[in-house]
Amino acid sequence: MSQFECHLEQPVISAGDYLFPVPINTFEQKIMQVAFEGAEPVDILQSLDGTTSAYRFSLQAGGTPAVRMTYDEAGPGLNEDHFIPRNSRFERPSQALVEQVCQQFPEMDLPLRIPRIIQFIGDHFEYGKREIALGDDLESMPALECGLTSGTCVDMHTVAVAALRALGVEAAYVMGGHVATPKPNWPTGHCWINVRHPGVAHHWDISHHVQYGVRDITPDLNPKPGRRFALSIGRGHIFGGADGQVEFPALSGFHALSGEQKGQKLRTIGHFSA
Repeated sequence: MSQFECHLEQPVISAGDYLFPVPINTFEQKIMQVAFEGAEPVDILQSLDGTTSAYRFSLQAGGTPAVRMTYDEAGPGLNEDHFIPRNSRFERPSQALVEQVCQQFPEMDLPLRIPRIIQFIGDHFEYGKREIALGDDLESMPALECGLTSGTCVDMHTVAVAALRALGVEAAYVMGGHVATPKPNWPTGHCWINVRHPGVAHHWDISHHVQYGVRDITPDLNPKPGRRFALSIGRGHIFGGADGQVEFPALSGFHALSGEQKGQKLRTIGHFSA
């Protein structure tokens, strides 16, 4: 058994409701137990589309909850529901993206086309933060521009899921934490993708390849040394709270559902204790 623990870097600054994702099973993890310190969740909320669940904590200013997840490192894989496309702008390919990926590798079997599309996406990025994440200000994910585009793991893997789904491939955006070697603690918030198709490896991390200058994208989760833990699936989760509906781009730690920090992710630190 292994353990992954998440805690707040700083206490919460105002009273309110806070969310933490209910951890998921993947091929690399099977959740066995979840324990809490500092505060117990009052219940579990589902996103409005019913695809994502989160523990809800009712905290006072100064609250410092922690979540410890015990898991087996051999898991059953993602659920069937995780691959069902949702009507989210983060998963919806623009017509230009559809045409781009269909024209790039025409008349090719999907087991060959999938890794080449993933490589095509990696070839169009250099690692770097953007003022606005790719597609955040649009109704669908745009086509890739000529030359290199700056982007983080969020940008690369969001457009990858949209591009693969444009081909009818079952793909999912996985969000969690990656604790880099030799650091004992690391902020949560890394993502990767999971693909389900016969003859194709299921996990891909484009951004770690790009970040470390490994330009040949392979189904290797750790070009960047370290360990990872999956927390949630997908983007654009909407939850109903005391102050109305709140959309979170992704769930990767503690998030404020109400109060002064409503809609924000609180800096969450993850570490492996076993």
